Amino acid sequence: MIHVPDVQAAVNWYRDIGFTVNNTYGSDGEGFSFAVVSLGNTRVMFNQGGKSSSERRREVDLYVETDDVDDVYERLKDRVEVVQSPECTFYGMREFIIRDPNRFWITFGQPSAFGLLMSGVKQGNVEMVRSAVAEFHKESDADPKALSAALALVSTGEHQNAAIAEVLRQAGVVLPPQIDAEALQAHTGKYRNEKGMEIEISFRDGKLIAAPAGQPAQELIAIDANTFRPIEFDGITISFKIESGQTIGLVFQMGSNQIELQRVNDTGQS
Repeated sequence: MIHVPDVQAAVNWYRDIGFTVNNTYGSDGEGFSFAVVSLGNTRVMFNQGGKSSSERRREVDLYVETDDVDDVYERLKDRVEVVQSPECTFYGMREFIIRDPNRFWITFGQPSAFGLLMSGVKQGNVEMVRSAVAEFHKESDADPKALSAALALVSTGEHQNAAIAEVLRQAGVVLPPQIDAEALQAHTGKYRNEKGMEIEISFRDGKLIAAPAGQPAQELIAIDANTFRPIEFDGITISFKIESGQTIGLVFQMGSNQIELQRVNDTGQS
């Protein structure tokens, strides 16, 4: 439920972009006081008494799951204010965001090829993985290195699955490069920046593990000797900075955002 200053204006806008008006209630001559609209299984309620705002983002976001996010975007992009065009997120969704007349964000999303791939791997679902591989060829911004991450997951450990591994190999997927243990251990330690962001890199069972402060630890897979990615997240890399043969820092990159951290010793100093 969203409180808006003009229920009827909100209802009209949502109807114009494809929502169905289910119910409207009350009218004192200045418009509806309450309404319910829907899109598929998504329902939104509007109530009177809300305030207008010039803020970039309001107190509530709406999230609509769809089967074809790019098709929805093509149908809406010229009729609404677009906050973000379709893109794949690190958490496995492909999304775009628009803004309604009261400046509330509406995100439309569906699992990205990466999200479908990871779900298939964790569920041991061969057909889901096969579908994900096909989707990778359709998404212009899909990272094929994610397929190598999936092959690594199903080749050993709790998600080991020979059938899925064979599907990936038949699609031309190869395992990530193998980095020797000594080179991996050279990157272990704590890394911090001046804003207090901290990541601890450890070595366990022959693999590097990244543990950002306050966040769950993530297994890393190699892109090359000094660049790695979390095995279960997309669009994120950790690149170690080497100077005179020593690891002195790292660059954490998520999409176009880069954050540099310096390696610190046991006393917390760089």
